[in-house]
Amino acid sequence: MEWRQRQFELDNLRKQLNKAGEDATELIKNSNDMKQLSADKEVEMHQASLALIKKLEAVGYLVRDSVPVSDNEANNAVIRIWAEKCFDPKLKNHVELLGIADTRKGANVAGGRGFYLKGDGVRLNQALINFGLDLLEKRGYTALQTPFFMRKDIMAKCAQSAQFDEELYKMQCKDHHCSWFLMGDW
Repeated sequence: MEWRQRQFELDNLRKQLNKAGEDATELIKNSNDMKQLSADKEVEMHQASLALIKKLEAVGYLVRDSVPVSDNEANNAVIRIWAEKCFDPKLKNHVELLGIADTRKGANVAGGRGFYLKGDGVRLNQALINFGLDLLEKRGYTALQTPFFMRKDIMAKCAQSAQFDEELYKMQCKDHHCSWFLMGDW
């Protein structure tokens, strides 16, 4: 890999520049040449690193060959069916029956599957979260809440998506030297 080769060459140059306890006459004579060569290698290593990052960003997630390729779920494969679906338009689902969510307003804000939980819906959701936390803690797990924001270099390590820069909410410092990305449901 080109990046590793450049990193190796740069590390070797730095070792030569940092030699101690030896006759330094020859090193001093070649010091300026070595410093320039080291600076050149640093640039080469940086360019190779950027090329590597660009390639990594293009790598998608590995999926089985049996998974259909589609822009939506219309082509999902049906593995098994437990019961026949009832298409009576008069029937209400549990959300409508209980009045625990506002799907219309949620869809306006977040898109087709967005929703606002309300009243007992919020309490039910929180109860399920608490039940899950209690169960996991009894099994020796420690609850952990991650930050809502993530630095760009960290996001690149876990997302590996060339599009994440455009697809996530982001905030940048005034000097544009730092970025944070707001994580959410992807």
